[in-house]
Amino acid sequence: MDDVLREHLMTFETFFSAIGFKSRLGKVWGLLALSGKSLSAADIAKELDMSAGSVSECLSELREWGAATSEFSSEHRCQMHSAVSDTMSIVTTVLRRREQLAVQNFKDNARSALQYVTERYGQEDARARTLGSIVTTSEIAEATIQFFVAASSAVPKNDESRLARVVKRMAAIGMKVPGEINKFRNGRKKTGQLSGNATPAPAREEEDAHV
Repeated sequence: MDDVLREHLMTFETFFSAIGFKSRLGKVWGLLALSGKSLSAADIAKELDMSAGSVSECLSELREWGAATSEFSSEHRCQMHSAVSDTMSIVTTVLRRREQLAVQNFKDNARSALQYVTERYGQEDARARTLGSIVTTSEIAEATIQFFVAASSAVPKNDESRLARVVKRMAAIGMKVPGEINKFRNGRKKTGQLSGNATPAPAREEEDAHV
């Protein structure tokens, strides 16, 4: 790998750390991605000045997340490692196995606490409103993750334009959402007018511009 590409390795480390992974995973995956060829564990250790044990641990975890593959090479007489080029499948795996599980556990715990607070202190308790909001937000997050995973899975992995097709598919389905939002907001406008609490048009238009 040339010096110009080597300078980009830090970006991979920073990104992996920012999304909750060990920075060294980003360093190893970045090296595999930017090398343009399969590398042995010894190659990786030498290139990144890492111990054999640390490299082995990183490769094992990357394979677990579907971010790297390992295959024995009779020519090199050892396992050769490569970065998975389909990053869409990697993101899908992480969302399904990490984020979705975390959101579900958080939602279930919030729902349990909500039930207790409601039964003991009543629905008007401030904690009930907060916990109810957590449950609703978690459900929206779950739906968003499931939507992304489903949209990604619907496009063949061997399609070179997979990313573009996924985005197009998501956009096509998402086009229905604003219409539903508008119906809801229009319903609120009518309700406000009937109750004599209509919001002045200029203020509502300004709010619409920021949505």
